[in-house]
Amino acid sequence: MKKLFILAALLCVGVLFSASAKEQADYKYEYQESTVTYRNVQIYKVLDHKDAFIVMYAKGHRNVGTVNLPKKWYSSASRVDTKLSMRALPKGMNPYMTVIYRDGAFERVLLTLPVSRGNAIWGVADSTHKVDDADKDTLDIVY
Repeated sequence: MKKLFILAALLCVGVLFSASAKEQADYKYEYQESTVTYRNVQIYKVLDHKDAFIVMYAKGHRNVGTVNLPKKWYSSASRVDTKLSMRALPKGMNPYMTVIYRDGAFERVLLTLPVSRGNAIWGVADSTHKVDDADKDTLDIVY
């Protein structure tokens, strides 16, 4: 009996609060769907080359993909117009890459990596290896 009374009281309170709630909210701006989307992928290895960063990432469930990110995209200053940015990896997380698209077209890529180049995620590419697409302007990546 006591449980039934408490349940009925809670139900009445809920009905009172929902009835007194404002039906329509007055928003300052009209709703607009964002044109910006992003994809995150786990990084296995980043090889530093003189012309580009060679990133090995998780592709699908069992495959490894490789993408070259030209060093000309990177700027150590925090500028908005750069296509490649790096940020420090928070403790307890795995390295990942965020690819940002605007209106379905590539806009920029963010690498979240350990700051220390002594970490196992970092490596050095063979200096005799020729990076073919070090002058590209867009990123073609297969997930």
